[in-house]
Formats: sequence, C-alpha cells, structure tokens
Amino acid sequence: MVIKPKERNIVYRCPDCGSSIFGLVGRFALKANMLRLKCSCENSLPLDINVTNDKKLRLSVPCLFCRQPHNYVVSENVFFERDLFLLNCPYTGMDIAFIGDEDKIQGELKRTEAEIQRLMTSLEAEELSDIQPTELSDDEILCDPAVFDTLKFLVCDLADENKIKCPCGDGSYNIRYFGKGVEVYCERCGATHAFSATTPSMAEEELSIDSLELK
Repeated sequence: MVIKPKERNIVYRCPDCGSSIFGLVGRFALKANMLRLKCSCENSLPLDINVTNDKKLRLSVPCLFCRQPHNYVVSENVFFERDLFLLNCPYTGMDIAFIGDEDKIQGELKRTEAEIQRLMTSLEAEELSDIQPTELSDDEILCDPAVFDTLKFLVCDLADENKIKCPCGDGSYNIRYFGKGVEVYCERCGATHAFSATTPSMAEEELSIDSLELK
C-alpha cells in the first residue's frame, strides 16, 4: 500500500490586487526546499515557507492591510494536522493567511471577504489601497511584529500540549500587546505572563521553553 504524503492547502490575499493565492504544501517536499507562493502582480511580495533548524516552519506572509510581510513560526504538527489554522495581522487582528482543508478555507475566505467589505464601507473607501497605510507611525508601532508573531505561536504550541498553567485551569489562552511588549493571558481569570523578549532573536530563544505558569 502506498502512503500518501501529508499535504495542506495554504491561501493568502495579494496586497496589490486582493486576489486569493492558493498553494499546496507537502510535508516531504517542504523538508527539502523553501517553498514560495507569489501573485502574478508585478510588484507583489511572495509568501515564503522555510524549515528551521529545530524543524519548525517559518512563514513570511504578505499582509493585505500593512503592505509588508509578517513573520510566523509554527510547529509541523499545527501546520499539517489542524483542519484549519489562521494567521492574522498583529496590528489589525484581521486574518491574512489560511492553512488547512480546502472546504474550511473557502468558508473563511467568504467570511473575511465580507469583513473587508464592511471595513471599506465604514471607512468610505473605494479601493483596497485606500485602507492600506503607506507607513506606520511611531505611535502605531507597539513592538516588532516578528516578536509578537513568534511568541503567539509559542503560546499556541504550549496550549496544544497542555503546558500552560493558570489559577483557574480553564485552558483558554491568548496573547496581546502590553505597553511596548507582549503578554499571554487567560481569557477566563485574567492571569498573565509578560515576556521579556524585545527583539526577534530574543523571541526565538523563548521557543526553547517547555512550559508557562500564569499568575
């Protein structure tokens, strides 16, 4: 019997034209190469996927809203085993890439398309470019997006493995900006843990921790 390699669909929206760019990522093929998805737009940025030294996946995803890529680090288990996994913009909270089963992705694309249309209507925007800033101001930049993205996926991995503890033991954890830094919090009891990482390299060092306790 021939075993079919595990594959996952991935989709992102081109920041230039707004089109949905589809790709299929195979577990075996990914171990050998960097994979790249790119719209046919002349100035569009690609979505890149690389495997890190510790076998995690590093994704650079063009953002429909910021017009710059955001970096994410995620485990192979999360990438290939979840039916649906969403990557969002750390500034707007809007979903910008979709990983998982094709039918579930199609549902999310319809949902987020409606959200984008509502956003454009509320801002009286006629074109996608009308809601895209040319540059973020110093007041809008809370911390390096790469720090936020790396710590978000650290929290996701630890939560999946039940390695985050808090006073209520609820198990519903999220991550947010805290001043100029980042913290993880329990959505039920409000217990938190603030990360000390302030640079991408420091955030990647945090990936080696095997548990978190919120207080």
